[in-house]
Amino acid sequence: MFRWLRTMAALAISAALLVLPQVMDVELLFDGADYYTFYSQSVSSQAHIVVVSANDAQAVRRSLQSVTGESALYRRTQDAFAQVQRYGGELIFSQTTGDVTDYYYYAPRLQGGVLLEGERINLHVAVRGEGACIGSPLIFGGY
Repeated sequence: MFRWLRTMAALAISAALLVLPQVMDVELLFDGADYYTFYSQSVSSQAHIVVVSANDAQAVRRSLQSVTGESALYRRTQDAFAQVQRYGGELIFSQTTGDVTDYYYYAPRLQGGVLLEGERINLHVAVRGEGACIGSPLIFGGY
């Protein structure tokens, strides 16, 4: 009888450990975006990239393992810059290439970062026209 109870308890604990990460509430880094992009397995352009709508973002984020970054697309530039303010980002440098202006920040409230031009960067905003994309540590892929 006790052996059966121990076996059942072990099975229940194992099942809980498998399910728990899937049901835990994983916060998105950025609020109110139209689309989200998640990077996994690498903190470079070699990352596995998954793009999802805002409606699916929370569930997809929970299902991914080894998430190394996140970006969010906004139709209005000011919404992306509101996220910079939320994290207390300090502008390190900016550059314009074609019709895109990139702003590179360090935000103490965010973890990690990458070295770019000798500076630690963990928040990146790319602006094109009226819209913008924000990512941490960087935006990979195209915008």
